Amino acid sequence: MKSSLDRACMDLVAQATFQKTAEIGFAHAKQNLPYMTQTVLDLPPTSTEQGTSAISMAAGPSLHRRQTIQTIKHLNYRGALVVADGALGHCLRNGVIPDYVLCVDPHPTWIIRWFGDPDLAQRADDDYFRRQDLDPALNTKERERNDELISLVNEHGSKIKVIMATCVAPNVVARCREAGMPLYWWNPICDDYDAPDSHTRRLYDLTGMPCMVTGGNGGASAWIFANAILKKSSVAFVGMDLGYAPGTPLSKTQYYHELIKFYPEERLSEAYIEIYNPHLKETWYTDPTYYWYRQCFLDVVKQSGWTAYNCTEGGTLFGEGIEWMALDRFITAAQESCQLLAKC
Repeated sequence: MKSSLDRACMDLVAQATFQKTAEIGFAHAKQNLPYMTQTVLDLPPTSTEQGTSAISMAAGPSLHRRQTIQTIKHLNYRGALVVADGALGHCLRNGVIPDYVLCVDPHPTWIIRWFGDPDLAQRADDDYFRRQDLDPALNTKERERNDELISLVNEHGSKIKVIMATCVAPNVVARCREAGMPLYWWNPICDDYDAPDSHTRRLYDLTGMPCMVTGGNGGASAWIFANAILKKSSVAFVGMDLGYAPGTPLSKTQYYHELIKFYPEERLSEAYIEIYNPHLKETWYTDPTYYWYRQCFLDVVKQSGWTAYNCTEGGTLFGEGIEWMALDRFITAAQESCQLLAKC
C-alpha cells in the first residue's frame, strides 16, 4: 500500500466523480422541480432546549464498532442530530429519531435503500450493501431488513426534516414524500460558481435553491449544514471514518469493484493508502476516493475556521482544525453548557 496520494491523483478522482454524477444530478433536478417548495433557509429555528451544539453522523464502521448510538441514548443527548442518509436506518432501529437527514448522492438505486425501497424485489441483484460495513444490519436478510426500514421510516418520517440536494434521484424524493417527511432543498456546490461553464450555476439558474459546499459526501455535508445553516457553535461528527479498520478485507471496501477493474487481484493492495492515526495508535487504510474526501474535509475546515470535533473514535480523519474527543466527553460538555445557558 502507498503512504499518500498526490494532488494530481486527487484531482483525477475529483474529475471522475464530477463526470460520473454531474449530468445525472442535473437531470434529477429537472424532475424534482415541482417539489422544491421550501429551501434550507426556510427551516424553523432549533429549540432553545437543544442548546448550541450538534452531532453530525455518517455511516462509517466506527458507528457500530464504538456503539455510538448507545452512547447518545445513554447520555440523553438533547442537541441537534443531523445524520447522513446512510445512518438513518441504524438510528431508527435503535430508537433514535434524528432531527435531520441529509441526502446528496444522486445514485439512482442505492440511496433509496436507506429509506426502505418499495421496489427492491424488482431490482437487479447488487452486493453493494451485503459486502460492506456501512450498515451491517443490511449484510443479511436484505428483504426483511428493507421491509422493517419501510415501516420505521413510515412511522417516524413526519418528525424528520430531509435536507435534500436538488440532484438526488426522484425515487428518493417520492419515497420521502410518501413517508410524510418535510423536504428542505439546496444545491450542491461542485465547481467554481463564477466560471462561465459552471455546473453549480446551471443548477442554481434552474432551481433557484441556495447553494452549499458538500465536502464530497453526505457525512461531510451534514457537518457543514450544522455549522452553516443551523449555525451551531460546536459540532461533533461521528461515524466518519473515511477508511477501513485494520484487518478489513479489500473485497469489503466501498470501491472494490471499481478498483479491481484497474488492478489485478494480486496487485490490488497497491491502489490503497495506509494512514497511521496517532490518536488511535493504529494504522488504518483507505482508498483513493475516501482519501480525496478526507482532503476535501480538511480543506473545508481550514477555509471555514470552524473547529471540527471528531468523536468518531476511529478512522483516518485528523489534522489542522480537527479536535479529537471522546463522544461522551463532548456530550457531557454540551449538556453542561445547556444547563448554564438555562440559568442565565
